[in-house]
Amino acid sequence: MNTSGKLHRKEKEFQVRRTEILAQAEKIFSAKGFHETTMAQIAEASGFSIGSLYHFFHGKEELYSVMVMEKVRLMYDEIMGAVSREPSIDSKIRALVISHFAYVEHHIDFYRLLLGHESGLRSKGLKKLRERILDEHRKHVGWIEVLIQEGIRLRLIRALDTKSLANALMGIIAYSKFAWIMNPSGVSLLGKVDDVLDVFLRGAASGRVIGSNREIPGPEKTAQEAG
Repeated sequence: MNTSGKLHRKEKEFQVRRTEILAQAEKIFSAKGFHETTMAQIAEASGFSIGSLYHFFHGKEELYSVMVMEKVRLMYDEIMGAVSREPSIDSKIRALVISHFAYVEHHIDFYRLLLGHESGLRSKGLKKLRERILDEHRKHVGWIEVLIQEGIRLRLIRALDTKSLANALMGIIAYSKFAWIMNPSGVSLLGKVDDVLDVFLRGAASGRVIGSNREIPGPEKTAQEAG
């Protein structure tokens, strides 16, 4: 085997082992939290010595940060991939809500870990991690804003401030996930998809602005007036 072949094999083995370490780390961090997890526990679960583990990560903080960021990016990639496969704006927005809710249901332990990330994590490195998580969130909201801009162009959504609309939709989605995690009732989060879409697309008012006699135009009426 030539030198390049050996290097490729070693790199592949390194990535396989690294993936296994991150998978085991996710399970242990999710179950025990950051402070109660040790490198020794992760090494044992991964089938490595502690010394070998340090060949992959310099310490627990780096391992935790890498694990969280890779999972966060994968989450958004999966959601955006599902949305991108839909043919129309209305089906894309529905897929967005479904994908967010489905991800939480299928990765509940990691999402709990993400919700509790700030608790007691005061080191400089972990504060940087928080900023990186927020950056990914902002990118995702910006991507949602592009969807909404297209919906407005097609007269499916009222011509309001697109950033506010994107933040509103993400806010409804995020709180729905948080409430479901904090108050488990055995009911699927996916059962809330239509409620979220109805509140976002139609609003909570009955057709008139509260405290006035002015009628709120729905999406259909707005489109007719614009046309």
